[in-house]
Amino acid sequence: MNTSVPDAILLLSSTCPNCPVVLESLCQLVKHGAIGKLAVINLEQHPEAASQYAVRSVPWFRLGELDFSGLHTPQEIQHWANQALSDAGIAAYITQQLEDGHLPLIESKLRTNPLWLRFVLDLISDMDAPMQARIGVGVLFENLRGETLLQQAVPVLITLSQHTDHRVRGDACYYLGLTQSASARAALTTCLQDSNADVREIAQESLTALSPAH
Repeated sequence: MNTSVPDAILLLSSTCPNCPVVLESLCQLVKHGAIGKLAVINLEQHPEAASQYAVRSVPWFRLGELDFSGLHTPQEIQHWANQALSDAGIAAYITQQLEDGHLPLIESKLRTNPLWLRFVLDLISDMDAPMQARIGVGVLFENLRGETLLQQAVPVLITLSQHTDHRVRGDACYYLGLTQSASARAALTTCLQDSNADVREIAQESLTALSPAH
C-alpha cells in the first residue's frame, strides 16, 4: 500500500454552491495520484456524518488528518495535499489554524492525536511565527490547564525555561504554571533567579498558582 499520499473525505450537500468546485479539485488530485482515495458523503442522504465529523457547514474536507471547511482554490488544496503527511506540513497547518483563530479545531486535534503537541510546543521558541499563532498557543494551553495532555509538555517546557531568549523563558514559565504539575516547581524556583525581571515575576506568579496539592 502506498502511504506517501493522503486519502481524503469530502462532505457536501446538493444545494451547496461551492461544493462542486472543491469536489472537482479533489477528483483531479485523485486522478493525478496526489490523493490515494476520495470518500464523498452527501449530508442530505447521510446527515449523521455531520455529527461524526463535527461539521457545521459545507464544503468540508479532510486530507490525511488535516481538516478544512469552506471554499479553497485548487492550488490551495493541492498545496495541503502535498504536505498533509509530513511533519513540516502538519506544523504549518497548526500555525495557520492558530493564526486564523481556529482554536477549537486545534484543541480537538490535540485531544485526538496528542503527538501533535510537539508541533505546538515548537511555536513557543519560534520567534518568526505569526504573533496571532503564538497568542493562540497561550489560549490553547489555558484551555488545557491542569490536564494530563498539557502535563506531558513539562519536560520540553523546562528546557524552554532555560532558553537564551527571555521572552521564550517567560512564556515557558507561564505554561509550566498552567500544567499544575509538581515536576514544574523546581524549574520555576530556578527561574526566580533569572537575569530578566519579567521572567522572575512570571515564575513567581506561576509558583503561586501551583496548587499545594500538586
